[in-house]
Amino acid sequence: MSLEKRRSSNRVEVIEVVVRPKKYYPVGRDRTEDGRDKIFVSKYEKFRIFKNVIILSLAMMTQYVAYQGTLNLQSSLNAEDGLGTIACSCIYLSMGLSCLFLPTLMIRQLTCKGTLVLGMFCFLPYIGLQLFSRFYTLVPAGILLGLAAAPMWAAQATYLTQISQIYAIITSSSVDAVITLFFGIFFFAWQNADTIGNLLSSLDRKTQMT
Repeated sequence: MSLEKRRSSNRVEVIEVVVRPKKYYPVGRDRTEDGRDKIFVSKYEKFRIFKNVIILSLAMMTQYVAYQGTLNLQSSLNAEDGLGTIACSCIYLSMGLSCLFLPTLMIRQLTCKGTLVLGMFCFLPYIGLQLFSRFYTLVPAGILLGLAAAPMWAAQATYLTQISQIYAIITSSSVDAVITLFFGIFFFAWQNADTIGNLLSSLDRKTQMT
């Protein structure tokens, strides 16, 4: 990648970032001699990138508060005929198979953002159907969740790595340091989801007992 400060025709200062064809925050566009895209990014784009990291972290944390909270209680909530255990097994079996085939295909077709959005939506049926837990509802919902989870996590890691590279160029920072920072913010939020989910589940149990 190359870095060069310029002024565009509308007098807005931009930073020229040369990346291989796939596209981040295009303000202006040109082609290099070797066929790569030149992406012109506003110097204020770093605030937008940081905002996206925070939004992604909070979105995944919120999703996993609901998901982990229900998952941890499956053996007790849906103990009849082993429904909870079977549904969990379907999730992780389909997730393992999905890891081999779907992430590359989905990210290529939908981009990282599209894959993230679709993956998050696929968690909703499993969470919502806890209110109507049957074999014919939870098992298919668990399979759908498992198939979507692997591409979603691959897209999350890819997206954070990509915007870390752009952020490092804009701020003249080490790429490794920025990647570590962004992943640290993300996993700080995500790891707290399990704690919050367990606290909410504990409060719900105490409420039912009283």
